[in-house]
Amino acid sequence: MTSYSKLAQLYDDLMAGVDYQAWADYLHALVEQFGAPGRRLLDLGCGTGTLTIALQQKGYSPIGIDFSSEMLAIAANKGLAVGLGIDIWLCMDMRSLLFPTASFDIAICACDGFNYLRNEQELETVFSQLQRVLCPEGLLLFDVHTEYKMSQVFTNGPFVQESESGYCIWSSEYDEASGNALHELTLFVQEKGDLWRRFQEVHQQHYFSPDVIERALATQEFALEGIYPWGGMAGEPIANTERLQYVARRKS
Repeated sequence: MTSYSKLAQLYDDLMAGVDYQAWADYLHALVEQFGAPGRRLLDLGCGTGTLTIALQQKGYSPIGIDFSSEMLAIAANKGLAVGLGIDIWLCMDMRSLLFPTASFDIAICACDGFNYLRNEQELETVFSQLQRVLCPEGLLLFDVHTEYKMSQVFTNGPFVQESESGYCIWSSEYDEASGNALHELTLFVQEKGDLWRRFQEVHQQHYFSPDVIERALATQEFALEGIYPWGGMAGEPIANTERLQYVARRKS
């Protein structure tokens, strides 16, 4: 999996246009609609923790995990500012969850975190881990990119994003045969005065079709309860839908 390193320094500024409170409201509405056994929540790929904190403020008891220690350091500082201890932020691979059985009532993976898994086998591995750490009837909420976004939107670059702390220039290529999108990022980070440093990162994401996701869920004893165009709680995806929201439940 890709680990955000230098991008962590710019991440929050670059994502300033994302309404994380609205995202938390949406996930909370899904939990309210479908029901969950409790409020113990695991946030997979929590990044810099903004969404995790927003959900904690809605009454959930979260633990956030991420593969990037740089992102988690930022999350921990944010958490301290709102009274969350540093012990809720754990550097962990979602393919190997180091929690006791039935530790959580809800698991989420927001902002296309599952697209960083490399293939169907890894997706099944994550679902297997979640089947163990979720309690019976536990709820799983996650979103993924559609093929339209991977093949049509990402490839329209290069894109330039500017923030107070630096710049990010990124371009993408999509390989239909493999289902992989390769994102090449060039970062310019202002360190002191007129001193700027240039870094490069390469991120790979994989497209998972609804059929593949449904099969992986079923194999690991999850019941699929809903697939929606992201942001909605009803309706079917259309040709230019960019993100799908999944709702699944661990079978008892």
